[in-house]
Amino acid sequence: MLPLLLGAALIACRQEAPPEKNSAALANTAAVGDPASQQSNLDPNATLASDCALPELILAGSDTKLNDDVVARTKANFATAFGRACVNGILESEELLDPKSGDEGRLFLFNAPDANIASIYLSKTNGNRMVLEFPFLTADGQSHVPSTEELEEAIYCKLVGATPEEQERTGRCLPD
Repeated sequence: MLPLLLGAALIACRQEAPPEKNSAALANTAAVGDPASQQSNLDPNATLASDCALPELILAGSDTKLNDDVVARTKANFATAFGRACVNGILESEELLDPKSGDEGRLFLFNAPDANIASIYLSKTNGNRMVLEFPFLTADGQSHVPSTEELEEAIYCKLVGATPEEQERTGRCLPD
């Protein structure tokens, strides 16, 4: 029985928000697929089982051109990635959001049309806010949603980072 439960848990951890256009169906799918997103659907500031406070994702003021579907799918994928980081202990020693941020508990979605990876950082140029930067909308008008894996990597890079050797060898955690 235990192997069956572990297998089901692993499958649930691998789920991402489906590429549906119906935001109600999207919210229901995310809520069923991942315990972290279940809590985040109830309260964006909810605490996960391991005391990991899920930040509220909101659009940066200049990025209101992003459609609701992109934002909803990004939130669902982020909740899954954040839940994985919490379960894996990445959030134990350091907070994802810098305490110097002027907007406590919030992570702003910031479009970077030419970015090569998802990045999370404290932006001094954006009002001392924590931002999640990603090419949500490219210069040619194409919309993109970061995958759970891309968001999990952004969380890892923010909190753990790559060694200088790893950065040189693979380019890990090196945004353009």
